[in-house]
Amino acid sequence: MNLLSKTSIHDSNRFEHSGSKLDILDSRGRLGRVRFLTYSLIILTIWATVNSTISVVLQLYYPSWSDVLDICMIFFSVIALVLAMIVCKRRLNDFNTSGWWLLIFFVPIAFPILLLLMLFMPGTSGENRFGATTIKNSNSIYIALFLLVALFSLVAII
Repeated sequence: MNLLSKTSIHDSNRFEHSGSKLDILDSRGRLGRVRFLTYSLIILTIWATVNSTISVVLQLYYPSWSDVLDICMIFFSVIALVLAMIVCKRRLNDFNTSGWWLLIFFVPIAFPILLLLMLFMPGTSGENRFGATTIKNSNSIYIALFLLVALFSLVAII
């Protein structure tokens, strides 16, 4: 095999992970606005549920285990943060920008602006250097988003 054939094989597999499947843990490819919001709310819901459950159980049944509680909450918070960074990186890839732009989240004034852009600004149309256009959202994505928004609204009312 010569160099040209290796390059063409590599290029044909270049966009294999460009949003053609449902994979919240995959850091490659692009992510549209609806999936970004849905995945973010899923991560937030799981994080809040796990941390709340651990907190209640340990405080009720093992009140002297406050150090274990702290370690558990830090552990699950770090996992949630990594998942959130993966989702944000994929959303930034939809704008044809690198995941390194996540460092802007550490600038207090720029954080809300970038977050609003990620929520409301459409990604680049067509293929970009991070993959093909994102796949159309299925009804299950819209149903999950509706249920999560309803859940958060209910919790906010209570």
